[in-house]
Amino acid sequence: MMRDDMTLVREFAATQSEPAFAALVARHLPLVHSAARRQVGDDHLAGEIAQAVFLILARKAATLGPKTILAAWLYRTTRYTAADALKTRRRRAAREQEAYMQSSLNQTDTDAWTQLAPVLDEALNELGETDRAALVLRYFENQSAGEMAAALRMKEDAVQKRVTRALEKLRARLVKRGVTLTATVIAGAVAANSVQAAPVGLAIKVSVIAAKGAAVATSITTLVKGTLKIMAWAKAQTAIVVGVVVLAAGMSTTVVTEKIIMKANSVLEQKLDDGSLLVLNRVSFGDKSEFGYGGKNKSWSSPGRESLVAEFSLVSKDAPNHPLVKPAFYRQFRCVIRGEQGIEYAEEFIQGSFHKDSGGYFGYVHTGVVPRDSRWLWFRIEKSATNNPYGPWQTIAEFKIANPARPHNLGWLASPTPVTNTIDGMNFVLGQITVETKPFTPRDIWNHVVMVPTEVWDHGVLLTNWAPTYVQAADASGNQSYFQKHRSLDPRYVWKLDMDFEPESNFSAENMVTIELPETSSPITTNISDVPVVISWDGNYVEANIPTNHSNLALKFVRVGNDQDDNFTEGSGSWGKYLFRKGNFMIRKGNNLEMNAKPTKVTFAIVPNVHTTFYTQPKLIVETVK
Repeated sequence: MMRDDMTLVREFAATQSEPAFAALVARHLPLVHSAARRQVGDDHLAGEIAQAVFLILARKAATLGPKTILAAWLYRTTRYTAADALKTRRRRAAREQEAYMQSSLNQTDTDAWTQLAPVLDEALNELGETDRAALVLRYFENQSAGEMAAALRMKEDAVQKRVTRALEKLRARLVKRGVTLTATVIAGAVAANSVQAAPVGLAIKVSVIAAKGAAVATSITTLVKGTLKIMAWAKAQTAIVVGVVVLAAGMSTTVVTEKIIMKANSVLEQKLDDGSLLVLNRVSFGDKSEFGYGGKNKSWSSPGRESLVAEFSLVSKDAPNHPLVKPAFYRQFRCVIRGEQGIEYAEEFIQGSFHKDSGGYFGYVHTGVVPRDSRWLWFRIEKSATNNPYGPWQTIAEFKIANPARPHNLGWLASPTPVTNTIDGMNFVLGQITVETKPFTPRDIWNHVVMVPTEVWDHGVLLTNWAPTYVQAADASGNQSYFQKHRSLDPRYVWKLDMDFEPESNFSAENMVTIELPETSSPITTNISDVPVVISWDGNYVEANIPTNHSNLALKFVRVGNDQDDNFTEGSGSWGKYLFRKGNFMIRKGNNLEMNAKPTKVTFAIVPNVHTTFYTQPKLIVETVK
């Protein structure tokens, strides 16, 4: 029983099996050589192209996914290699090549194949990947509908429809090149002439060179290098997507713009010290990003707020045990993003490490802040030897792409600091914001320390228990983020800070209440200061919320407890102006923490909330490495 292509590819990638590779060469060399000869018009050069294509297959065998249609992949690689060969030949003999091409274009032979051959591959290259694969399998490889259905993962009737549509698309592209043949004639001519026997001995030569690593001519080595560059660029180009999705909701319309951009001259692959390959697969920038493999999608959505998502993949002989997949400790690796100027931004890999997906092992970085005015972005992957302390950090790889972000250059004007905003007799004061950059901090992966000094005065009295609880931050280049003391915006631009001030402690007795937790799955409602509060308890998490029509009020979690007055921790969870969700509580007894603690009551408060906006210019402080 004949083994399928990808079984042979995986066998060669794992064991360098010469019989497996020889089987692949025997099966597909006629396709590769015929396509090469058709494109370059020279038997000798076509032979060199074929050798280069199978050399590339040998090098990239381990990186091909299980769903790869090898015939289509080889055809497209042949196209790249032939294009590079023609470019080299044109540079070496421009006048001769021009004369050759002109004579080819001026031929008036009525034979269908004579008309098709010079422009067939160029027209095929303009088709989509699936359409091109369908035609290659049907007319180049002469596969049956059943074989095509298995390769394309379609039903047989769907495959036949796909071939018909693809053939019509090809005919339309040929018409633009002066070839006015019917689809039936095109199909017959391609099937009869597109694949011919390769020269005697070429299969043996290709197998020996590619599988055994035998010495090759300089011209073939040059072709391999040039083609790999073209393939990297083509891979980047396929990721250039600009999609606009209009979502209607009532009378409003939200326009979601997604940009996935990579450009030439990028550095997309890096070989690690252990021989593994780390690849920057895709970078998405916009308010919606979605990456998918094997029918599963990873998506990030933040309508109206642009962010960047970078996807990295790991190719390793022992990927499940690689440090990127199984780090020695949490956040052993980080990604540092920088531009040509400005500060660097340390980012974490989502979930702290790489994870297995249907297409391999992937790691993701998601950030709302990038140096937007930079032409290029660099992604430096760093490793820390310990987490006590973290750092110094060692670079293990660095990637470079064209920056997909653009500065907005908002015309904000900064107020001199300290700046005071007065609301209802209360003074809210913002001092000089400082941004300190550090090569590393001992307690975590971050490289920024942002200080935002504020004061709140009420009729001349300093309120020491008030602070900005929620801060939406943006800079004039277009970056937006929830304010974090360890992750800065771009300090070269004016910042806009939307701050919600609230008391953090010393709540007034009339606005605070302690109640018994309700039975699980039985929410209750109570009132504080005429504000209804809905409380629920599921045995682990307590949730509470108030109506959102009270813009000058907020709900505040205070603590949980029990009748024994045990000292409960604050717990984990989430919270906002109008709600909180807290759980996973523990009891602190001396230096010990008891897990799975079950409180019986919760205390919360209704507090005043005052919103105000500041425009300010931060001051950058750069820590020098000692």
